[in-house]
Amino acid sequence: MTGNPEAASVIWSPAQRHGALALLCLVGVFNMMDRQIMAILLEPIRKEFGASDTQMGLLTGTAFALFYVAASIPLARAADRFQRGRLLGVVLGFWSVMTLLGGVATSFTTLLLTRIGVAVGEAGSSPASFAMVPDLYPLRHRAKAMSIYIASMSVGSGVAVVLGGWLAENFGWRMALVAAGAPGILLAVLIWFALAEPPRGMSDPLPATRADARYGFLETLQILRRSPTFLCCMTLVSFGAVTGYGVMTWGATFLMRVHGLSPAETGFIFGSVSMLALVAGQIFTGVVADWAGRRDIRAYLWCAAAGCALALPFGLVFVLAGQWWLAMAGFGLHAFFLGSHSMCAYTISQSVLPPRTRGTASMIISLGATIFGFGFAPLIVGVSNDLLEPIHGAFAIRYSIMIILAFLLVCVLAALLGTIWVRREYATLNQVETKET
Repeated sequence: MTGNPEAASVIWSPAQRHGALALLCLVGVFNMMDRQIMAILLEPIRKEFGASDTQMGLLTGTAFALFYVAASIPLARAADRFQRGRLLGVVLGFWSVMTLLGGVATSFTTLLLTRIGVAVGEAGSSPASFAMVPDLYPLRHRAKAMSIYIASMSVGSGVAVVLGGWLAENFGWRMALVAAGAPGILLAVLIWFALAEPPRGMSDPLPATRADARYGFLETLQILRRSPTFLCCMTLVSFGAVTGYGVMTWGATFLMRVHGLSPAETGFIFGSVSMLALVAGQIFTGVVADWAGRRDIRAYLWCAAAGCALALPFGLVFVLAGQWWLAMAGFGLHAFFLGSHSMCAYTISQSVLPPRTRGTASMIISLGATIFGFGFAPLIVGVSNDLLEPIHGAFAIRYSIMIILAFLLVCVLAALLGTIWVRREYATLNQVETKET
């Protein structure tokens, strides 16, 4: 086996690589669809079970994040040690079953238990998927491939809101969960049999003896700790997730409360705009970042910083506009620019680390995003809503979302700091590996 990117096509043809990426994208769609469908179902679930906004924040955020974190470590280690396609088939099947069972929950507690099951299953998706993409594509095409994979998750989020809103309006929130979970069980079977395992380091300039080198868990953590670029990427994704998950989770509720849209209207408008804007922004940034990155690898992080800086003012337009159409115009541009940060961060973090540390690295970055974004952001907004509601009424959610938009300033700083070290770390990794041949 060779790790030379020029020889990658000898091992796997372009059709094989693109086919594997397509299967990963299907997993990504169901990953985010089964997670984000709760965003459009918050109101009907809250009313049926008589729950508070704080409880709904726990259901969709904190409880999910805690169990996601607990399951992520062993599943990420499995992704670094075993066949990732088989792992994806198992976890996809498990979280799809749990999503389906949520549709027959008889109480808030039983629904909470099914969402915990979804969290445990989804914890195995990102480490395996993000670690496979760098094996499929060399750096000069990696951001485009990563942007396509991340865009698939944005499609899943959009489909969840559009389909979930329509199903909730016409058949109830329970049917929405059943419809989201059932197809994933069939896809899990396809993934188990059809997704082949690419050789580790296939598309990196590493010799075969080092591309497949194994590291213990503590050794892997030491490698990650000694990488300032990785730490900056982790910070970038973690705080970007606070804004991203917070707006995506409560954005639909914001439109219903502040602008008086129905669940079906909200699902179609919010879901369609978010899906199109995120996908367009991620793919556009992937193309631009790969083009600029051929000249200077720091360009990936410059793109991330610029995207977060531009997303902030348009996010303020979303929450402060007096008309729903103007709010959605602001949201569309906010989502377009926000979509750049995670794709650039994952591309860089996976490129400055040895291949068999990448599953654990993506797990840690995903943990940061889950803890800060999915864990805290919905709860922050929910608690803030409950505290501000006596003063501002239904408009309390407007000021709650403004709080989480401020975290984008941290993202800009983290991306710019990462540019200090990324060239040195990428060159050092490859130079060290070459010297050892």
